[in-house]
Formats: sequence, C-alpha cells, structure tokens
Amino acid sequence: MNNDHKTILEQYRKCTNYNLMTDYYSKSAQHYDFYIGDQWKGVNAPGLDKPVLNFIRRVCSFLTAMVASRDVSAFVTPYVYTEQNVLTADIMNVSLAQVFENSKLTVMARKTVLDAIVTGDGYLYWYYSDGTVKNELLKGTNVLFANPYLNDIQKQPFVLIEQREYLDKVKEMAAENMQETKNIKADENCLPSVESLPAVTLITKMYKQDGKVWYTQVTRDAVVTPPVCLGYSVYPIAKFTWDYRHNACRGVGAVENLIPNQIAVNKLWAMALLHQKSMAFPKIFFDKTKLDKWTNRVGAAIGVIGNPNDAVATSFKADDMSGQLVDLVEKTIAFTKEFMGANDTSLGNVNPENTSAILAVQRSATIPLENQKQQFADFLEDCVVIIMDIMKCRFGQRYVLAAQGKGQGMERFDFAGLDVSQLSWAIQADTSTPWSESVQMQTLENLYAKQILTDAYDYVQAIPSAQLKNKQQILKKLEEKM
Repeated sequence: MNNDHKTILEQYRKCTNYNLMTDYYSKSAQHYDFYIGDQWKGVNAPGLDKPVLNFIRRVCSFLTAMVASRDVSAFVTPYVYTEQNVLTADIMNVSLAQVFENSKLTVMARKTVLDAIVTGDGYLYWYYSDGTVKNELLKGTNVLFANPYLNDIQKQPFVLIEQREYLDKVKEMAAENMQETKNIKADENCLPSVESLPAVTLITKMYKQDGKVWYTQVTRDAVVTPPVCLGYSVYPIAKFTWDYRHNACRGVGAVENLIPNQIAVNKLWAMALLHQKSMAFPKIFFDKTKLDKWTNRVGAAIGVIGNPNDAVATSFKADDMSGQLVDLVEKTIAFTKEFMGANDTSLGNVNPENTSAILAVQRSATIPLENQKQQFADFLEDCVVIIMDIMKCRFGQRYVLAAQGKGQGMERFDFAGLDVSQLSWAIQADTSTPWSESVQMQTLENLYAKQILTDAYDYVQAIPSAQLKNKQQILKKLEEKM
C-alpha cells in the first residue's frame, strides 16, 4: 500500500467526495439539529412564530435506553481448563472490569448508540494512555472508509480519521517524530475571531500490513507522523450501526424517517398559533360616513356626523378554529411514538398495579428492537477484542488481581504472552427496568428462602444496584467478616 503524502491526500479527497455525493454531511447536520430542537433552521418567516414540539428527542432517548444497557460486564473462560488457563481467565476478567470502569464504557456506549440513532452509525475509538486503555467518541463525518460499499470496518483496506488540532500541538508532534515543521500551516478556513488559536486539519490513516495495524498522520502541507506499527491485529475502532443499508459503509438512523412527521407537526402548530393571534380578538367595524377614524382612548370624545343615537360601529368575532387540527397534531405524535415502540407502558406512563402484565407488555414492545440489541452485543464484543488486543501489545508485565471479590490475590502476569484464541468470552448487558428488577428481587428471595442460595455475599452481589443503597460498602463488610 502506497502511503506517501500525495497519495493520502488523494485518498482523503475521494472519501470526502463520496460523502458529498451522498449528501452525508448536510444530512448528518440536519439530523442533529432536529434532535436538539433547532428544527426551524434556514426557514425565512420573520412574522411567524416557530414553535417546536420535539418528540424526536424523547423517542431517541427511549430507544437509547432500551438498546444500551446500564451495566456491562464480560466473562472470560478458557477453552481448555488447565490451572494456567483458569488463572489467565480470572486475570482477564478482573482487568476487563477495571478497563470498563476507568473508561466509563457504559456511558460511552450509550453515547455511541445515540449517535447511531441520530446519524446511522456510532464510533468508539480505543487507545492506550497512562497505563490503561481509554476510549474516545468519534464523529461519523470524521471517519472515512476506503471501500464505500463495505460496512465491516475490520475488512476495510484503510480507515481515515479527520480531526482539528491546534497548530502548535501538531508542530510539536512533527518535531518529536523528526519531521519538518516549517511547511505545517493553519487551515485557510481558520477564523481568528472565533478560534482562540490557529488550527489545522490532521488526517490519521490506519491500515493493515502483514497482519498488523499501522498508522501515519499528515496535514495538507506536510507529514506529521511517518508510518508506525501499532502492533494490533484489529483496528482500534468499534462501530455500532442502527440499521444496515445494502452495499454501503453508512447505516440508517431512526431520526431520518421521523423528520417529515416532525416538520408536519411544527407547521400545523405554527398555523394554529397564527390563527389564534389573528382571529382570537373581536374585530371592530364602523361607518366611515359618520366617523373619520376610530379611537380606543379611554374617555376620549368622538365626533359623529349625523344622529349619534344611530349605530355607528359593531364588533365581529370569527368562527373558532376547528378542533380537528389539534386532534391531528396529537394523533401524529402518538402514532409516530407508537410505531417507534415508545408506547405508554414502555415509557413508564402507567400505574404498576400488575407487575407481570406490565413486564409482559413491555417485553412485547421491545421485540422490534431485538436486531439492535443483538448488534449492541456484537459492538461490545468488538470492544472486548480491541481491549484485549491493546492489553497484549501495551501492558507488558505487571502485578494484577487474580480474582475479584472473595479471596483476592496479586499475581505477576505477562500480557505479551496472552493467547486470545484460547479464551472464550461472553458479554452481559443489563437492560433491566424497575419491573424486571422487582421480578429479579422476588426470584432472589425465593432462592434464599429455599436455601438454594446460601451465601450472603453472592446474594447481595446479585441484587440490582438500584434496589440496594451502598451495595459496595455492604459487600466490603461481608468480605471482611468472611
């Protein structure tokens, strides 16, 4: 693969041309505007009120909560149960739990899912820093692919990541890599009145060579980082797609199909407000053969031509606006939310008198999201593969906990000798709700009452955190007693 400066710029130009040809940049910006509520952007109507009944945001929040979980954990087990393999699996379980906690994977995974709902795809970039594995959310418009017809990111010949960096920082990076800095200049579209410091567009190219991931960085005018081997076997980018589009590297989000409904609702409501403002107050009609002009001043004398006892003015009230318009707005919002699965039971707008019935209705409402839930589990598995790959290449030898919870012990482990092919892992994504948590608590109580579950530590550990305050402190005290 040719990775000189001129070739990378040409590849970058072709990738951005594809996004322009498919109108990806403007569509992504419009989808985000509708999500945050800026839904009248670009409309030139100075005399018209611009109300926003933003049901798109609530639908997106609902879908994010139903697909992304509140708690993520990984369980690693060996294919062959030897003493060393079991120890390796225990160490990986503890190490993965620490990375999940330090990187705030639960929060970042929710943001990734939200990006996918709005624009079609969400990207989570993983990297090694300060002795641990961290992640960063990538904007979809900043990730460019070599093959525009391939959705699998790991099969791409190369991936380009576009980012804005301060000019001095990029020059410092180039100097550390023994590159010339005099040709690195700020972008022409840099706005001194807006940006406090001049900035430059930095393009990072990742590609695979001899089974390993390499990267290089360039700007418009110079090379910042020459080709460097990361040592990873997979691209450190996990991708979540909401709905797949055939023969396309970009997915389809939920917002794209909701925009026409949102526009119709906003227009109808704006027309209703205009009608009320124009017709709500009575109109005054007066006889111009008797009055030159009309005045509403209190106590003012009005000169009349002719007999003042004759009627010179009357008031007129227009017909009330049809109630069908309000019904149409309400039904449009209700039908849209219903078709997206956001019914009253799923949103919690019910009185939980019958837990089993509510739980059954809620589960049936989430059946259309099973594909997205499975894709979210695949996304988390991709994250685990990337994390273990980075551990193998960057962690080296270090002391780690051999087990979590009861019977903790420190072990010196060489991550460089980690053989991922000998391990199996499963992802548990907790998508519990208040009703499913109640069912879980009832099941735990029955198991404990029948002495099937006898360990107090295991009992407390299985209780949902939302149901037990200070759960970690209680576990710690139980562990000290044991």
